[in-house]
Amino acid sequence: MIMVLAGTKDGRILSERLCKKGLKVLATTVTEYGSRLFDPGIEFRTGPLNKDSLEQIIKENNIELIVDATHPYAKDISETAIAVSCKCNIEYLRYERESSKTEYPNIIHVKDIDEAVNALEKYQRIFLTTGSKNLDKFAKLMHIGKYLITRVLPKSEVLKKCEDLGLTPENIIAAKGPFSMEMNFQMFKEYRADVIVTKDSGAIGGVPEKITAASKLNLPILLIERPSVNYPNVVSDMDKVICEICNRFLL
Repeated sequence: MIMVLAGTKDGRILSERLCKKGLKVLATTVTEYGSRLFDPGIEFRTGPLNKDSLEQIIKENNIELIVDATHPYAKDISETAIAVSCKCNIEYLRYERESSKTEYPNIIHVKDIDEAVNALEKYQRIFLTTGSKNLDKFAKLMHIGKYLITRVLPKSEVLKKCEDLGLTPENIIAAKGPFSMEMNFQMFKEYRADVIVTKDSGAIGGVPEKITAASKLNLPILLIERPSVNYPNVVSDMDKVICEICNRFLL
């Protein structure tokens, strides 16, 4: 059986395409919401994973290959999967979506969230498109008089987190992407943003649409670079990933 560490749109697509090829697939997601997006018939396991739980799933399901299709910023689970695959002596393959490629000159590159927060101190109205995971670090900017607009998933636990951090309905856009260029443009304009903050989540993460919308308004984009992970085997072409797996398990 093949385990796909999913939780992203491309992870779901990869799982479904492998299943349609006739391969036995066990997909994993952190949330119940993520698991509900899969086609019927795909086995999945929901909940966070650590080394012990991942090793147990591998043994119980006779996993022969881990395909890591987690988010580019999910560094911890990737490093956990690499370590466990070595310990269990099974193959590990990383599917890494391609980075965003753009010629827009008004992009500010930062290495991590802390560097992003420091760089944002020069702006007043900050439009966050980075989700809720590290929102607590950005929320500190409100203590020095900055105005935050954060775009997050419309889920009760996410909205509660926003409220607990002191964000009001005026600061929150609760909506599920992906967002078109025009939708981004209208939001950035309506909220009178001074800067747009995003991660390098690639085309499937809607980054090109954000950059194009920002460029039409001549707004700077603060781009948080991907964390560095020493992947032992990484491929960025989904068709190639599927071909490699089929050659390994179907021939």
